[in-house]
Amino acid sequence: MTRPRPKLKPIALHRPTAETLFYVDYEWWDKENLDIKTYIYSRLAVNDEINFDLDIDEVDLIDMRTGEVRKVDGFQYALQSYFSQLPDDFIAQTSMVDAVFCVLLGNANQPMSATEIAAKLGRDPDIIVRTIGGPRIYQGIRPIFDED
Repeated sequence: MTRPRPKLKPIALHRPTAETLFYVDYEWWDKENLDIKTYIYSRLAVNDEINFDLDIDEVDLIDMRTGEVRKVDGFQYALQSYFSQLPDDFIAQTSMVDAVFCVLLGNANQPMSATEIAAKLGRDPDIIVRTIGGPRIYQGIRPIFDED
């Protein structure tokens, strides 16, 4: 008796490369029932010089490349300000995932390629892709794939 083999449709697998763009998905934090503020305070040793509980609801930010003005909430603005000013030794002393997280938030969470992130961290882009480009999501860091 022969058993017919099932016919499987090819799965479109995306593999990140050094040019794949990454960003921090804030919705991931909500879905995982995690609080990004608590993470930042406890894990990244944020000092008392910054107040993430701003009274400002929204801030107008200007995209320096396009000139577009967009509104972001006060918390996002504080994150960008803080992470864009981290000293180099902080990045060198933290894990790869935390370093990528900080670089993305310091860039206003605008998508960055692994090559761009690597340049900021002084690391090999392939190591970054292997670290954050797999099926497991760390700290909401996700790749962006063009849907063709």
